[in-house]
Amino acid sequence: MSKIKLSPRAHLSSLIVQDPPRAKSLCVTVLGDEIGPHGGVAWLGNLIELLEPLGINERLLRTSVFRLVAQGWLKSERAGRRSKYALAEQGVKLTARASGRIYVGPPIEWDDSWTIVILPRIGSHGLAERTALRNQLVWEGFGVLAPGVFAHPHANAQIAHDILEKLGIPDLALVLHANDNATPTGLPIASLANQCWQLEDLSVQYQRFYERFAPFEVLTETELDPELAHMLRALLVHAWRRVVLHDPQLPAAMLPAKWAGQTARALCERLYWKVFAASEIYLESRLASDNPQHQPLPASVFMRFGGAPASVVQTVRTLGLSRQEGISEDSGSTGSSLMKVSR
Repeated sequence: MSKIKLSPRAHLSSLIVQDPPRAKSLCVTVLGDEIGPHGGVAWLGNLIELLEPLGINERLLRTSVFRLVAQGWLKSERAGRRSKYALAEQGVKLTARASGRIYVGPPIEWDDSWTIVILPRIGSHGLAERTALRNQLVWEGFGVLAPGVFAHPHANAQIAHDILEKLGIPDLALVLHANDNATPTGLPIASLANQCWQLEDLSVQYQRFYERFAPFEVLTETELDPELAHMLRALLVHAWRRVVLHDPQLPAAMLPAKWAGQTARALCERLYWKVFAASEIYLESRLASDNPQHQPLPASVFMRFGGAPASVVQTVRTLGLSRQEGISEDSGSTGSSLMKVSR
């Protein structure tokens, strides 16, 4: 008996049932990935339309945006009986910081230097402050070498200073730029990658992402309707965010051979651009009317995920959904890619 082939919508629905997205996090995903490039402002009714097909009902969404406003992620503006929402200053900063990890990935080159943060045992800071610092640094990709000692091969020292300022302990920790001077028979920091950064657990998460979304490579061979394209794009980026924002973005030299993160990112890139144009048609139909702050796509959006295929850029241009200035195709391209970015 032959296997029953799932439709794209059926497989998407099964993923939502198996792992329902959280309303607050999904709202941030949609605002950052889909609404942000169009000016970043949407009516509450627009948000309901975009998230309801993904299992987020109106009551849950209203509660979520209220909490996001209270937490400083979103800001709201009343217009009569209606409300519009956008990322607040804190939300913009955090989203911008996360964007590099989501759309670009770690730099290929590494100069073997490290950013080191040391929280001495002397001083007035207590357990709560040390725990808060540890959680913030680990989220930013720092590894814990020893109690109170954190390291990262790429992180800008300013990130560490910003965290210390936010926690109110700017003068109670050392932030150092260092080089590993281990001898050939010594213990280099890089050899501790798996223990300090829990790469095995992260690899499992990347593999699970791949297994969940790989079927869409075949399921999207036929053209998707715009609403379904939006649903897949939103769920894809949301699931990708959940994994990649826990990735310390280590240089390739520190990663295992055949690293699952590279395979997962390549799949995410292909699927993202496969549904992009159709999803933009849906977004235009929902966001553009009655919203004077709605804007065409900027050229920068086409630099996401290694660069948009030229065919996608051309389709979006033809539909009149993007600004024309600032988009230049690589003259050496074979027609399959545009504006490849280093990573």
